[in-house]
Amino acid sequence: MPLNANEEALLGEPSTTSLEHDHQRVDHAPRERNKIGKWSLIALILNRTIGSGIFLTPHRVLAGTGCVGGALFLWTLGALISLCGLYVWLECGLSMPQRRVQGETEPRGVPRSGGEKNFLEFMFPNGNARLPHIRTTCSFAIMFILMYNLSGNALSFGLQVMTASGRYDRDTDDTPDRATAIAIAIAALSLVVLLHTFSRKGGIMLNNVFAIIKVALLVAIIILGIVKAGGGFGGPGDVIRNNFTKDVWKTQRSDVASWSDSLMLCMYAFSGFEQPFYVLAETKSPRKYFPRYTVLAMLISMALFLLVNISYLLVVDKSQVLPRTANGSPSNQDLATLFFDGLFADEHEKATKAMAAIIAISIFGNLWVMTFTAARVKQEIAKEGILPWSLYIASAYRTPYGLMKSMISRSKILDEEVEQAPTLAYGLHWLTSVLLIAVTAPITDPRRSYSALVSLYTYTIVTVLGCWVSFGLLLTKARKSNWHWQQRRRYRPWLSPVHAIVYFAATAFMLVAAFIPPQRGSPFHESVSGLPWYIVPLIGITGPLWGLAYYWGLLLYQWRIGRQLVVRREAYWAPDPDFTHEYVQLAEIVDHTWQIKPRDGMCDEFVQPEAGTVGMKEPLVTEHRRAANIEDGLTTEADRNGGWDPNRNQRNQERRIRRASDGFDD
Repeated sequence: MPLNANEEALLGEPSTTSLEHDHQRVDHAPRERNKIGKWSLIALILNRTIGSGIFLTPHRVLAGTGCVGGALFLWTLGALISLCGLYVWLECGLSMPQRRVQGETEPRGVPRSGGEKNFLEFMFPNGNARLPHIRTTCSFAIMFILMYNLSGNALSFGLQVMTASGRYDRDTDDTPDRATAIAIAIAALSLVVLLHTFSRKGGIMLNNVFAIIKVALLVAIIILGIVKAGGGFGGPGDVIRNNFTKDVWKTQRSDVASWSDSLMLCMYAFSGFEQPFYVLAETKSPRKYFPRYTVLAMLISMALFLLVNISYLLVVDKSQVLPRTANGSPSNQDLATLFFDGLFADEHEKATKAMAAIIAISIFGNLWVMTFTAARVKQEIAKEGILPWSLYIASAYRTPYGLMKSMISRSKILDEEVEQAPTLAYGLHWLTSVLLIAVTAPITDPRRSYSALVSLYTYTIVTVLGCWVSFGLLLTKARKSNWHWQQRRRYRPWLSPVHAIVYFAATAFMLVAAFIPPQRGSPFHESVSGLPWYIVPLIGITGPLWGLAYYWGLLLYQWRIGRQLVVRREAYWAPDPDFTHEYVQLAEIVDHTWQIKPRDGMCDEFVQPEAGTVGMKEPLVTEHRRAANIEDGLTTEADRNGGWDPNRNQRNQERRIRRASDGFDD
C-alpha cells in the first residue's frame, strides 16, 4: 500500500532549520551501522544477569529453604518465572506503544527506548487529551529514578576490592571499614559514568568483553566442580553423599516468608532480561532479533546458574551453611568463597582473595551495563517534561570520542551521525546512586547496607514493577476497544496468555508474602539482616505512590503560577531494512512549551486556537518564556514581536503534518 502524505512527512530525518532551541530538541537514533546487533543484545542480558547474585545469594537461598532439594527447586522455579517475565516484556516491547499518524486508521508499531515507561503509559492512560499519561509517567518515573540503580552492588564491589587487596579479612569477626567501602563504591560509579559519557561505542564493546569474561568464569566454576567430584583436588569426600543423597528435602525452614524471600533472591539473580528493551530504539531490527536472541540469552543464564549451584554443592557441604538448630544463625560465608576454599584448602588466603577479585570483576560489569541502559530510561522520562531542567536531561550530547572522530575524519560527518550520549541523564543516574549509598551510610556494617539495598531493589523493581506490568498486559488483553490491540500486536507468544498469568501470580504472591515475618534462624530474620522484616516491603509497596505525590505537586505548581506545560513528541521513522513491513525510529523532536490561559482584553487573533491544536478544551496562549529557559532569560521571535510570531502558521502546519500519537482513542 503506498504511503500517504502524513506517512511520508514522518519518514526520514526531520528538518532542524526551524528548530527553536529554547524549547525544542531533536534526538537522533544511532545510524544503522552503529546500532546494537544481535550478539551485543545477548551480551547486554548476560552482563547484567551475571553479577553479584550468582555469587552472593546462593548461600542465603540454601539457608532460606533449609535443604538442597528446596534450594535447587527454587532456582529452577525462579528461572521459569523469569522466562515468563521475558515473554511479557517481549509482547509489550514489540507492541507498545503503537503510533497512528493523524488521519490514519491503522497503527504502526515503532520501537521506542524506555521499557516499562512506554508499557505502563500505554496500558494506563489518564483519559486527559492534553496529558494522556502524565500521572502514570510520574508514578513510574520517581520510583524508577530513585530505585533503579546498583548502589548495593557498588558497595559489594567495595567490599570485594577490600578483601582482594587484603584490607579486610572475612575470617575475623571485625566489621569492614564503612568509609573505605563507600569511597570505593562511589569511585566505581563515577568511573563507569565518565567512561560511558566519553564513548558510546566503547561502552558497548566493553560490555561485550565483560559478558565473555563472566560466562567464562561461570564455565570454569562448573568444570572445577565436576573435576572435584571426579576425584581431583583430593576428591569430594562425603560432600556429594551428604548433599545429594542424605536428607535432600528435610528442612527446618517451614515458614512461608523464608521460602518466598529465597525465591525473590533467585529472581533478583535472573533479573536483567529487561535491559535491551531500555535501548530498543538503538538496536537493529528488534522485531527480527529480539524474540530469538533475548530468549537465547535467558536460556544460557538459566543453564549456567543451575549448573553453578550444583557445582557449588559438589564441593561445599551443606552443613557449612545451614545452622545446626532451627533457631541457629546460618553461615555468613557465601558459597562461592567456600567453593574455592574447598578446592584449594592449603591456600585458603589466596583462594579467598582470588574469589573476591572474580566477584569484583563480575560486579563491575554489572555496574557497567546497568548504567548504560538506565540512563536511557531516565532520558526518556525527562522528555515528558516532569523533571527540573527536563529539556537538558532529555538531550543527547556529542561524546568526546565522537567529536575527535569527526575532527580527524577525511570525509565530512553530518551532525546527526556524530556519536551521542545522554550525558546529563548519566549524571542523574550517578546522583541517585550516590544518594542511596548516603541514605544507608548510617548502617555501620556495609555488608548489611548491601543486603538492605539489594532487598529494596528486588522488591521494588523486580516484584512491584513486574506485577504492575504483567497485570497491565492482562488488562490490555481483556479490554475491548475500537483499536483491537490483541489483533494488532506485533508479537504473539505461543502460550499466550499463560506467561502473563504466571508472572503476575508469582510477583503478586511475593508482594504479599513479604509482609509475613520470617522465623528466627532464617537468613532474612532481623537478627541477621539488621532490619525489621516489614521495612523493605513497606517502602517498596509505596513506590508508585511517591510519583503520585509528585504529580499532585506538579499540578499545584502549575496552578500557582497560572501556566501549564504542554509536551509534544514528534517521531520520525523509516522502514526496517532487515524486516519487511516493520519500522524503526530515526529521530524525535521534543517540544516543551509553557502555556497560559488568555487574559481579558487580548485580541481575537492572539487567543484564537490553531486548527492543529489537539485536545485543548480551552484556547491557550504560548507563554513568552519557554520550558527550557524560564530562568535563563532567553526569548523567541514571538517574544520580540509582542507575542505574535510571523512564522507561527507555517510551523503549526508542519506540526500538524508531523504529529504522531502513542495511543488510540476508543
